[in-house]
Amino acid sequence: MTTSIHIDVPLSCPTIAKQPENIQRELWEAFENAVVKAQKQGIPEEEICQFLEDVIDNRAADQALKEMERTGEQPVSWEKVKKEAGL
Repeated sequence: MTTSIHIDVPLSCPTIAKQPENIQRELWEAFENAVVKAQKQGIPEEEICQFLEDVIDNRAADQALKEMERTGEQPVSWEKVKKEAGL
C-alpha cells in the first residue's frame, strides 16, 4: 500500500515549487532517505544540510576554476580583496 505524501515546498525554494509534483516527491524522498541513513549512523540532520551546501560550494568552485582555465582569467589574491574592502 502506498502512502500519500503531501509536500509543502518552503517559500525559500521557488524553483522546486515550480517542478511537477512527481519531481518534488522524488526530491523529498531522496532527502528523507539521506536523513534516515544519517540518523542510523548518529549523524544529525543539520549535518546533512551542511554536507549538501559544501558539495554545492565545491561544484561551484570547480566550475569557476574551469571557466578561469577556459578564459585565461587570473585569480584575485586575498590580500587584494582585503585591501579593496578596506580591511
